[in-house]
Amino acid sequence: MGFNHCYISSVENLQLELEMWGLETFVKRYRKYDAITGPSESFRFLEEKQKEYELQQIQMVDKGESKEATTS
Repeated sequence: MGFNHCYISSVENLQLELEMWGLETFVKRYRKYDAITGPSESFRFLEEKQKEYELQQIQMVDKGESKEATTS
């Protein structure tokens, strides 16, 4: 079994990746690694985007539940 390690680059490069792939693909790409190293600013950026994605997922579920509740 392997150990997946990733070095994250600058915030500017991460921003370009985000714009190119979209939020969902961007977040899922970095979640698959066992370890991530890189600049502190890049970690903060990545954590912010992960929280943003999780919030979007929660909001989607909430909207789905509220639609079901109003149609019942």
